[in-house]
Amino acid sequence: MKNSFQFHFFMILLLYFLPFCSSQIIPELLAGGGPRGFGRGPGGFNRGFDEGFDGVGPDGPRGGGGGLGGLIGNIAANIGQQMGLNDADVIGDLRGISRGPRPSASEWGAKARHFCRRYPGHPKCQQGQLPQVTDVPTIINTIIYNAGDLLPRVPMLNIRDPLAGLNSELVGFIKSLQSQFGQLSSQQRNEIQNSCRSFKCDQQSSQNTQAKQELMSKMLQFDQAVGGKGAPAHDKVNLRFDRTQQVKQAMLKRANLSHIIVPADNGVFDRDVLLTEHQANFLLNELGEAGRGAEVPGGRAPRSGVFFSENPVQKWDIWKPIQYTLDDSLEESDKKDIRDALHEISINTCILFKYNATPTGYHLNYMKVDSTTFCGLSYVGRTDPANPIYLSFQCGDNRGVAMHETMHALGVSHQHLRLDRDKYIKIDWSNIDPQHYDTFAISDAKLYTSYGTKYAYDSIMHYNAYLGAKDPNKPTMIPLVNPQENTPKLGQRAKLTRADIRLLKKMYCRPGCDDQNVHCGTWALHGYCKLKEHMKWMNDNCKASCDKC
Repeated sequence: MKNSFQFHFFMILLLYFLPFCSSQIIPELLAGGGPRGFGRGPGGFNRGFDEGFDGVGPDGPRGGGGGLGGLIGNIAANIGQQMGLNDADVIGDLRGISRGPRPSASEWGAKARHFCRRYPGHPKCQQGQLPQVTDVPTIINTIIYNAGDLLPRVPMLNIRDPLAGLNSELVGFIKSLQSQFGQLSSQQRNEIQNSCRSFKCDQQSSQNTQAKQELMSKMLQFDQAVGGKGAPAHDKVNLRFDRTQQVKQAMLKRANLSHIIVPADNGVFDRDVLLTEHQANFLLNELGEAGRGAEVPGGRAPRSGVFFSENPVQKWDIWKPIQYTLDDSLEESDKKDIRDALHEISINTCILFKYNATPTGYHLNYMKVDSTTFCGLSYVGRTDPANPIYLSFQCGDNRGVAMHETMHALGVSHQHLRLDRDKYIKIDWSNIDPQHYDTFAISDAKLYTSYGTKYAYDSIMHYNAYLGAKDPNKPTMIPLVNPQENTPKLGQRAKLTRADIRLLKKMYCRPGCDDQNVHCGTWALHGYCKLKEHMKWMNDNCKASCDKC
């Protein structure tokens, strides 16, 4: 994104929106909750930050990136706030309106129309009507408890069951391991509920609101710059954020905790993952939320989506190098860290990267966000039209953080969310921040595969032992094997490990050597590749996991 393009884009924004901007901006009002850090080990063990959102610094979040690009993002966000509700904190904005001063009729009309575009299922938005200022208290309660019914309807996806028609022993083995996505045991649930007696589990913290607004500004800037088709960028970003929050709410509902916990509304999943709309819809289908929501009059029916290996996590074509570009917001030292990260991936695998100042088609777009709220953010798998990777360069291990987020973009999930993780680590549910339940819930079994690679405590994709801790002196993740030796390994960002390299090679470096089932990795790790009665089927259908290429 070159400065000349950004300047013209800025002028268009200014000339188009300036006549409509109100001189009065609704004051920022927070929806409760105090500052909370998310811990590290005693005496500075590991670091206080990880790749996802963490506690906001004393000065709060700072602007969205350096240079003109960051300026455009902030101006776009401010214009959005003046023309409608504060997208990052709708409830706080509505509470501000209810407490006064009352906005003018024209100001409220703009806000009401914006509200109904975002929540078309609200009763006050039916048959062409708009809510009145006097309806604000009712609107607030409805959003808090029934937002999923007000959003556009979750499309019903035709998700194939990867266990359908398979040998009963293979099916039974997976089901013996598999806990239902988002589900907890009664003991785990009680431990989390007890935390809420001394923890404000039903209030949204100011950090979440600020972090979401900061991220929204940067994402809006990116979406507008890459020129996505269809709905306006503002509406697309809002829906992705709303769907992400809806997934977290549905997970708490599945765990029977939604009546006491409001999930962190910070725009991200599992602390450093951005969800595409389709990925969120996939998870919502898996959580039994398909069809929930409102019909949008005249709306375009969502497409069913393209699946890779039975899930919406897309791989990259590597018959040519993956293009990447470096945003103007990056300093030379930042660019060196990114290039070094890509170089380490390339020298250890077959994956090549090529810098392009003006890339076309799919590419990685590295951007700096001058923020104390996160270290890095990325989508998992290739996204259309490009993959933004947001880095703050404020957490140390900058090269390692860049590798971690690039691994996400290549389609790799977190190590500690694997289906078999409970054999290797124990989660201290009594010490986690309940509003970040999604950080510790095992991934949906249909989304990711291990490709037969063993669980690795030292993987660059593992979080540190103290992540998300209420008590920063106690770990949230405890290795079940040699904890004294393995605890310090959790969360390392120094280098790719053998397990990381092996996984990438299985994913990308053996053309035609693919798994035909997402569970192949799990079967392979438990010896099914070598069992006589299953050997032929496994070798035919699980070539990558069984190393048969």
